[in-house]
Amino acid sequence: MKRIFLMPVRLLWKIFSRMASVTILPFSALAWVLRLMPWISRMAAVDVVVLMTAPTGFAHSLSGPDMLRHLYPGKRCIFFIASWKYEHNYKVGLLWKDVDVVCVPRFITAIPYQHRVIAIPFLRWHDTMVAWLTQQVVSLASGGRGKFQKLKELHQEALSPGTALMEPLRAHSNDGEACGVDVVTQLQLLQMRAPAPPIRLPEAIRNDIVPKLEGLWRDAGHGEKAKICCLYLRFEKRESYTTRLRNSSPLEDHLPAVRLLNEAGYQVFLTGDFEIDSNTRESFKGDFVEAKILGIDNNIYQLFAATEAEIFIGTNGGGDLPAVINAIPSLYLNWFPYSHGRRNSWVYFKSARDEAGQILPGRQLITDFVRDAAASFGTLIDNTQEEITDAVACFIEDVKNTNAPDPYADIAALIPQDTQFHLVGTRLSPAWVRRNIPGEDVAMRA
Repeated sequence: MKRIFLMPVRLLWKIFSRMASVTILPFSALAWVLRLMPWISRMAAVDVVVLMTAPTGFAHSLSGPDMLRHLYPGKRCIFFIASWKYEHNYKVGLLWKDVDVVCVPRFITAIPYQHRVIAIPFLRWHDTMVAWLTQQVVSLASGGRGKFQKLKELHQEALSPGTALMEPLRAHSNDGEACGVDVVTQLQLLQMRAPAPPIRLPEAIRNDIVPKLEGLWRDAGHGEKAKICCLYLRFEKRESYTTRLRNSSPLEDHLPAVRLLNEAGYQVFLTGDFEIDSNTRESFKGDFVEAKILGIDNNIYQLFAATEAEIFIGTNGGGDLPAVINAIPSLYLNWFPYSHGRRNSWVYFKSARDEAGQILPGRQLITDFVRDAAASFGTLIDNTQEEITDAVACFIEDVKNTNAPDPYADIAALIPQDTQFHLVGTRLSPAWVRRNIPGEDVAMRA
């Protein structure tokens, strides 16, 4: 009965949404061109312009400009982001000195629905139109000299044979279309071969925030200057299987680890999808902070915390890109897929159960199931409070000498060499090895 009732509703929606899209699209085109006008003088002298429509999201608004400056060092570049309020941090343009990063708002109506967004005009129609318009404006403004690319085309250029990405990994791309894993891998390889300046907020903004943090640290009873740790915890609520695979453990499971960090002299900045409740705020004083405690704009805070950190602890998500770009020593908790990795980092994997409910051995996870990014082998288990605390305790010691030999290189060697994990030089958390590879803790003591 419900299905019969919904059929005419869906038909009416299809008719209405298409008519509304056709009606609004010309106004969206005009608004887009007008919003490009302030950048005409820069486009007249530009070498490369990249437009980001799809893929979209916070991560690409950082990885895209970083890839652009590595592929075109010394060139005048503009990176336009077709933005809307649901996916982007509008302050990202403040981070860059060698690339102009500009958010250009889409002229659309967007309605949130079940952790998704319904857009009119249709997003695909709108973005196809603005890509064509931007290309024409760039061509006219630069007299045909400026090169225009969409973000996917920039990714394809990065993955071309001339950029020397290892052939075994490139083979995972689908018919030449840039694979997300390949792109992140190649970005890290470019960063390792040709280091670029770190990204930072302007000095005036940083100078306004730092005294507030120092005051909170002193009020918490500390005398020495704090070191900074960014704690990024991802937890998306939308009903997406792949999203749930990468979500973090609850915030409360990280609190004993935050205490360890405080004792080691770190002031911890929380970023991501959780908030500090009043009881936790009172318990930690100025040792554990977020935007509300500082009384600053959350978009500014998220960027400040991630780019000023001396160490980074987090999960697999867009919030880790500043740490990747700035080569900040990092610990990744609840890490999955098992083949993935980040440079200058240690990882602590999620555990898993098979269909019978039995815990799968760690050795099997990183061998038999290492390429299974959908976790079809069973059910993933988030890191426990004890695991998180143990991993952070090891990390505090590990970062004291990041150039020390890897004591568990033999275990890491079980992971295939053509994976992102090895290509960028990731290490296994000693805590994960000791808990998940039988006999390794005994071997280390011996």
